Amino acid sequence: MATITSGKDAFDSISEGCFLVLPQSRRSNASSSLNAGQKRKRSTRKATATSASQRANTSVLENDGFQPLFSGDEPSACVSMRHKFFQAEWKRMNDLINDILLDTNSAVINSIADFVNHSAQEQGLIALPFHEIPTALVFAGINTPDHETQFEQIVSHLRRDNHYVALLQSKDCGNIRNMTKTMIEQFLSETMVNDDQQELTDEPMFQFGGSGHSGAKSAKRSKLPPYDFQILEGWYRHASRNKQSNLVVVLQDIETFEAQVLQDFISICSEYRRRLPIVFIMGIATSSEILHQSLTKASISLLRVEKFWLEQSEVWLNRVLETLFIERSDTLKFGPRPFRFLVDHFYLYDFSMGKVTASLKYALMHHFYANPLSILLPLLGYDAQRLQSTLTEWHEEGILCIHHATFLRMLPSFRMHVNALADQDPHEALCLLDDDAYLMTKALPQFVLGLQRYQHHFRYGIELIRILHQQFPDITGLRKPKRELLRMALESDTAALGEAIRLPADLLRKCEGDKLRRFLQQLHAVTMQFSHEEEEQQEEEQGGQGEDNNNNNMTLLEDWMERLQQTLDAETTKAQEAKMKKREKKLDAMVTDTTRHTVTAKKVQDESVKYLKKTGTDKTKIAMEVADWISRTLNKCLMQSITTVPMYELAYYTNVRLHEKSFSAQPRASVQTGLGQAHHYLNCSCCTRPEHIMPSEHDTCILYKLYLECGRMINLYDWFVAFGCILEREKRSERLDEKEVQARFVRSVAELQFLGFIKSTQRKTDHVQRLTWSNI
Repeated sequence: MATITSGKDAFDSISEGCFLVLPQSRRSNASSSLNAGQKRKRSTRKATATSASQRANTSVLENDGFQPLFSGDEPSACVSMRHKFFQAEWKRMNDLINDILLDTNSAVINSIADFVNHSAQEQGLIALPFHEIPTALVFAGINTPDHETQFEQIVSHLRRDNHYVALLQSKDCGNIRNMTKTMIEQFLSETMVNDDQQELTDEPMFQFGGSGHSGAKSAKRSKLPPYDFQILEGWYRHASRNKQSNLVVVLQDIETFEAQVLQDFISICSEYRRRLPIVFIMGIATSSEILHQSLTKASISLLRVEKFWLEQSEVWLNRVLETLFIERSDTLKFGPRPFRFLVDHFYLYDFSMGKVTASLKYALMHHFYANPLSILLPLLGYDAQRLQSTLTEWHEEGILCIHHATFLRMLPSFRMHVNALADQDPHEALCLLDDDAYLMTKALPQFVLGLQRYQHHFRYGIELIRILHQQFPDITGLRKPKRELLRMALESDTAALGEAIRLPADLLRKCEGDKLRRFLQQLHAVTMQFSHEEEEQQEEEQGGQGEDNNNNNMTLLEDWMERLQQTLDAETTKAQEAKMKKREKKLDAMVTDTTRHTVTAKKVQDESVKYLKKTGTDKTKIAMEVADWISRTLNKCLMQSITTVPMYELAYYTNVRLHEKSFSAQPRASVQTGLGQAHHYLNCSCCTRPEHIMPSEHDTCILYKLYLECGRMINLYDWFVAFGCILEREKRSERLDEKEVQARFVRSVAELQFLGFIKSTQRKTDHVQRLTWSNI
């Protein structure tokens, strides 16, 4: 091994380190070999402590770092359940996210597959003296890290259609040799995988170079270089004897490829196009102008281009939020502040689907890792009977212990519920506070069912307001995505929610008969669906009680539909039509006038509406009644704050600070803290007083503290002298060498410049300019 002659110590770095941790058996063997011949007596207490620590470490490793909560008093069964439930919930959530992405782009992926399948058809094309390569330009959005998942789905779909696919990335294609070599290796390795899955046959393998005898057991190795297209041509003739498959070359991010390499690759593929059915799929993040900027006209003329657009990441985000936070009742949901942070970080930063997925996983991991009540989250998908039996079984087996009951009573929603219950039913409130068995087996199932009912009503309200907004497509200000309605409900923004309900309800009062009939039909279908679900839940909970409300709603809707149909059938004469238009104009002027906000105007408007209800036509009365009913229903379903639901913390994640620290980190604050208060990271006792500069601190920390005392321009010599004075206070047996001080000073200055605290200036060659002025 060559000797290191550089003046820089290869093991002295603030950013790199190596830690050698031997396995337990190796450590024990090493210690036994070192202590051979020496007899040591170990006490029984020490041996017991060692075995206990080993068991604890083993349990931690078994549960992937999940540790017992309640200061170590949590039952081991609960720790295992939290770990198991986390893995199951994340697998289900990740599958949902991937399925949503696949469903979102399914139409585009099918179109790309059809393009590849029919790429060999040349009917209607002009005969050219060169061979065009069918090329699909796939516009995948501006966030390139998300392209990997999208193109993997495209590749898997094409492989299911028995095409050979090679996915090339710019990091593997620095030159034309590496590019062609990588492509050929991927094509050949795909065949090897397929051959491994099939039974071995006695057919002779294709031989590159030379002619082998028929009875030879081994083939002669090819003398062709691994990047030669003749290898690909010979392999394709052998591999495609039983099927006609295309060779699809996927260039994931075309902007990152070298232009000259790409031009040469296109030219070579065009020459082999007659013998090899090569098809290109090029991923583009910006626009098609990048092709004209990177490629020459001669290279572009070799491509037969067709464009495809994948769905934007915003569509995927809305669908994910709707599925996880609205449609599903047994998934972890975000509270108001984490939800706003998630959405704002997506729209204001990078539109990254990967970061949204990581944020959801991080929240789920923290919920199960640090919350002992997280074992109750999967119970949100249980019916009443299964929920009751599961909680009773857990309580009898000791899985739910007194610590869980105490933790439940510490929840803010529980305290609010008990305070409200103290005046109405003091005995019930006392049982909730004193009786653990009653809380776990009787009250907790009702709390979970109440949370299920809240989510069911909220989903019903979201569907109603979506149908209501669809009736007025011309008024763009009314249409709000479900994501925005969810945010309003979580933040208890009653003003915005009330406006989103009131405006379409007012417009509904002046709807025409046909539009009102279509709206009632959609309303009837949605209400019937949710009524059946609620009736099934109520039958399990209360033995069929509570069905009158659902039956009343269905009866009202059916009555309105019947009356409206009779009214529309009776309107045949022109006189009646003119009379109806006149009344509708009056109603429009009174209901939709948004310019008059005085108390008198509102009073006149309310009185006019009441008068029209009494004296108007039957259609007007129906419109008024439907508008009033839907306003009451939406206010009931959407206006209730989640914080008023007991035990909402079981399903809602509200810790936003940890998310902000993890996904919106502030590196400058960490760097300044590490340089100015190094004892927070080093955990040492020699430099606990930040106002003093100790020689035992790191050189960069010393120089940074001197940096804080400087002005806009820093004299390097004065800085060096001050740095040397600090180092001279270090206790040493020998005198400090000036060259060593200079080397340490230069290294620290370079590190501060790398961290962005200083920069060189041309005004004074022996000075540097200070760039930061705040300190922590």
